[in-house]
Amino acid sequence: MEHLHKLQAVTARRRERYTTLIPTWLLHGYVRVLLDGFTAAIAMITAYALRFDFHIEPKMQRSMWTWLCVVGVLRPLSLHLTRDGYQATWRFFDIRDGLALALRSLPVTIFLLLVRWSIPGVPIVPYSVLILEFSTFLILASALRVTRRLVNETVDRPSTRPRALIVGCETTLATAVHHLHTCKEAQIIGLVSEDKRLKGVHIAGRPVLGGPESLVALLVRHQIEVVVLSGANLKCATQVIRDSSSLDVQVRILPSGSELMDGKVMVNRSVSVDQLTQDNAELTTEVHPAVVHCFNARTVLITGAGGSIGSEIVRQVSALNVDRVVALDHDENSIFELMNEIGDLGGREVVPVVGNIRDHETVHRAFELHCPQIVLHAAAYKHVPVMEGNCCEAVLNNVAGTRELADAAIEFGCERLVMISTDKAVNPSSVMGATKRTAELLIQQRADESHGKGHETHFACVRFGNVLGSRGSVVPIFLRQIAAGGPVTITHEEMTRYFMTIPQAVRLVLQAVTLASQGDVYLLDMGDPVKIIDFARDIIRLAGRTPGKDIDIKIVGTRPGEKLHEMLWREDSLVTATSFHDVFQVKATAVPARFGQLLEELEFAARSRKSDAAIQELLSKLPIDYVPERAELARLAIAN
Repeated sequence: MEHLHKLQAVTARRRERYTTLIPTWLLHGYVRVLLDGFTAAIAMITAYALRFDFHIEPKMQRSMWTWLCVVGVLRPLSLHLTRDGYQATWRFFDIRDGLALALRSLPVTIFLLLVRWSIPGVPIVPYSVLILEFSTFLILASALRVTRRLVNETVDRPSTRPRALIVGCETTLATAVHHLHTCKEAQIIGLVSEDKRLKGVHIAGRPVLGGPESLVALLVRHQIEVVVLSGANLKCATQVIRDSSSLDVQVRILPSGSELMDGKVMVNRSVSVDQLTQDNAELTTEVHPAVVHCFNARTVLITGAGGSIGSEIVRQVSALNVDRVVALDHDENSIFELMNEIGDLGGREVVPVVGNIRDHETVHRAFELHCPQIVLHAAAYKHVPVMEGNCCEAVLNNVAGTRELADAAIEFGCERLVMISTDKAVNPSSVMGATKRTAELLIQQRADESHGKGHETHFACVRFGNVLGSRGSVVPIFLRQIAAGGPVTITHEEMTRYFMTIPQAVRLVLQAVTLASQGDVYLLDMGDPVKIIDFARDIIRLAGRTPGKDIDIKIVGTRPGEKLHEMLWREDSLVTATSFHDVFQVKATAVPARFGQLLEELEFAARSRKSDAAIQELLSKLPIDYVPERAELARLAIAN
């Protein structure tokens, strides 16, 4: 094995040396014109030499130099003026290109023969010389182009290629060999044909080693790593897959052109979340200096650390020069998976804590043991239709849990607490949105209380819309529906939402943490809202399907608490810029005096497990502009 690695390294160095041997100027288009002119001149000299047995008299030499100059100009000029003459790349020169070269070169020879025959007084040249020049030029020009192709294949060929065996029938094997040879991603050892008469025959330069019944022996003898099925409807496909799998050999299917055009083979692409963002420009991953300074040597507590947003916060915070990261979540499996993923952080300690933010003792003990200076509160119940039927749980987790964290932050002298909020908190129509807006007011109230004490804790909320790739987001739901053949279900054809990737959102959240705040709400620049139906069509197209033809889109109706259009701030809000380009500030307004009493009543009702209607009525009494939507329960189509 060590010898093999050394051999591969030598091959790679040799390939790099071959690459440097070819000057870049030699690959330019005008150089190809000069090369063809030079080749035509060589062809004329060769033709004269052959015609006169390599003994050219002085008189014929003068004629040769005249005609040499003529063909040296006319040959490349003819190729340049004809259609696609120099548009065909030499790197992939094949038989069709050779025939095209001959057809484009023939008019020059015909023209020279006509001049020689019809115009007296031109330098005498035998007709045989003009014919020999044509033949010689084709040979030399084709050799020049073939050399360019061979050099390209030698230089671009991967150093390590899997040993492949192609299985197919007579009509598909040649096409498969040509395709795999062109892509250079496999080393074709041989062919296997269903037709026993083809054994021992060479197809496209590759030997037919046997039939499907001898596949196992061929795989072992030739140490095959990949078997390629040439055609999706081979009779022996089941046997080939079974035999290959028994030896842990990978199987790939290469469909024929007819199968692809007849729709028997469908293109199926994996969709990346980054492909779905409005701005396809490359996003910078450089951390802002203010973020580095804010988190330097700090202990950071992250709630909801096992969730989509919380886990990304753990990743990005762990990459900073923090002293310790405390990852708190009530889901043991999520914390376990997160710890396995992040692994070693170069000496920075990540402490897993399993517990519920609703439990006073859990929160109090976490602050007492770890003394966090920064708290990033991402834990929340967020699914709108689920929370409509579980109002008490929504209040206890989103409101009471936030209060426990805020009180502990003040008690233990925490420097900063930032809560992750949602655009559904603006003029909420759902229980989830109402509880998040209540939590925003609670944060503002605690900021006012902290401001009046000796040690000031900076409180803030960061509000943004839907994040792509989170648990329950539209992307995995749409992809599952597409994989099942459709239909893709959406709630309303006019519904719009703001979208942002999780890394984008967290990057901006960390910037918002650095801003000194007294309960203000920060907004992330999420671009323009996107229509869900257009978003669904984009995902279908990115998956290689056609909306309305391959995959249907079905409107299933809005769900309880769901709005057609979300907002990031109220119309009467004062929104100002911050020191960060993509982070805006909504100035906090005064918290009503009765808010504390109403909050106690709401928490008491939730702990007493009052009815959903009673919880909704108490939420509507809060100064959060909550107007519940009495929509009929529709089948869950997308998650928010």
